[in-house]
Amino acid sequence: MFLTILADRFGGTELWNYIGYIASVIVFLSFVMTSVVKLRWVSTIGSALFSIYGFMIGSIPTGILNAGVVAANLYYLIRMKKNEDLFTAHTIRVENDFLKDFIMYNGRDIQKYSGGYTYGSTDANIAIMVYCNMTAAGLLIGKDEGEGVLRIDLDYATAEYRDCRVGRFLYRKLAQMGFHQLITTTDNEHHIRYLNSMGFTEKDGQYIKTL
Repeated sequence: MFLTILADRFGGTELWNYIGYIASVIVFLSFVMTSVVKLRWVSTIGSALFSIYGFMIGSIPTGILNAGVVAANLYYLIRMKKNEDLFTAHTIRVENDFLKDFIMYNGRDIQKYSGGYTYGSTDANIAIMVYCNMTAAGLLIGKDEGEGVLRIDLDYATAEYRDCRVGRFLYRKLAQMGFHQLITTTDNEHHIRYLNSMGFTEKDGQYIKTL
C-alpha cells in the first residue's frame, strides 16, 4: 500500500520504470564482482528491487523469481558466514618454482593492483604464501631490514580474496614472526587504496604501518 501511494505521488508507473532500470544496473554490476561475497550482496540488492518492480507492474513471475534469488543469496551468505574460511601461511624460498609460476600466472593482475613489481628486481629475502582452504590466495615478498622492520616489495591477493581478509591474516602472522613495522612504496592507485584501508600512513613517499 505504501509503495502504491508513493508511486502515485511521484509519477505512477514511471517511478517503477526507474526502479527497474536501477535494478538492472545493480544486477549487471554483480556479475563483474570478483569476490563471491560482494557478488551475492550486490545481487541481493538488485534482485530485491527487481522483485518489488515485478510485483508493482503486475508481473508476478518476475516478482516471484527475484524474491527466490534474494532468498537463495541470503541462505548462502549465512552459510558462508557460519563456515569460516581456513587461512594458513607458509614461508618459502624467494627462488621457489611455485612462487615464480604464481607470479607469472597472475602477472597482469599483479601489475594492475600492485604495480611496479617484477620478479627478481629486488633484494628480497622473505616470501610468504597465504592459502585459503588450501588454495593459494595471496603472496608477500619483501626484505627483513632488521630490528623488526619489513620492507614489502609485493603484497598481493587474488581476485577472489581481494577483500582485505588475506592482509589482516598475513599481518597478524608477521607480528607473530617478530615484525613490528611494515614499509612500502607505491604510486599505484589501487594499491594505495588497499594500503589506506589496511591502516598504512604515508610519510615522505613511504607507506608505513605499525603492527
